[in-house]
Amino acid sequence: MVDLPALVKSTLEGDKRSFDAVLMVTASARKAKSVVEVLPKELPLTVLTSQSKIQNSLTDAGIETTKMEEHLSAQGLGVLNHVHDFILQGMGEGRISRGERLLVVLAEPVEGVIVIDTNVLSTNRLANISNEFNIELAILTKLMELARHIGVRGREGHSVGALFAIGPLPALRKYSTALVLNPFKGHPNEKRDIGDHANHESMAEFAWLDGAILFNREGIASDAGRYFQVPAGVVPKPGEGGRHLAARAISQLAECIAICVSSNGTITLYANGKDRYKVKLS
Repeated sequence: MVDLPALVKSTLEGDKRSFDAVLMVTASARKAKSVVEVLPKELPLTVLTSQSKIQNSLTDAGIETTKMEEHLSAQGLGVLNHVHDFILQGMGEGRISRGERLLVVLAEPVEGVIVIDTNVLSTNRLANISNEFNIELAILTKLMELARHIGVRGREGHSVGALFAIGPLPALRKYSTALVLNPFKGHPNEKRDIGDHANHESMAEFAWLDGAILFNREGIASDAGRYFQVPAGVVPKPGEGGRHLAARAISQLAECIAICVSSNGTITLYANGKDRYKVKLS
């Protein structure tokens, strides 16, 4: 059994370089509190949990905690994907700077510590893709957050898929057809901004319509219920369904980024007709 507080303390004291912040993911309020006791008071701390009761317990103890949607007990080592995206999102929004050293503490169901140098993450695939397509990393990570929201929660207890595309709107509209009346028409930009988490629930509802949601490079949703045209001669790869085929095709035709959420819990990002980034939720 891991003595996590002792491990955290020895890592902090034994590392020759200082840490800029601590990120803890926990499914145990007791374990989280025991770790906090050995942390230097001046070291910034971010705590993530998937359970409201743990969030409330830690908040009552004066430990600021953020609730994540994915249930930790179902993730195992897959929780590292969420940590990875959280750090990238923080970098994109300027809350975490490149060059910072982070101590990541996993406090149940997986226990251990990981040292992360954000200089290494600056060459990450997701960051490279955002630079390649001139889309802010914060916007791209928010799209991934929406994709996770849809992939984890589903609809009415059932797993569902979804499809987004972000890039030049003229090209996206050129290679797609409206299946329904556009539900975003007439709404102000602030209600269609992927950067505002308050908009994610309504975007998820529109994503469950047949077709895809289109975003401009600034992360403003413009259309929903768009059907992507797949050129004649383009055939599915083995095991590739229609939604993935459409995402692959539009990413090449419109020179954009397409994100496909599968009903089996996989998120795939396509760019220039290629599978460039994938996350498995379960």
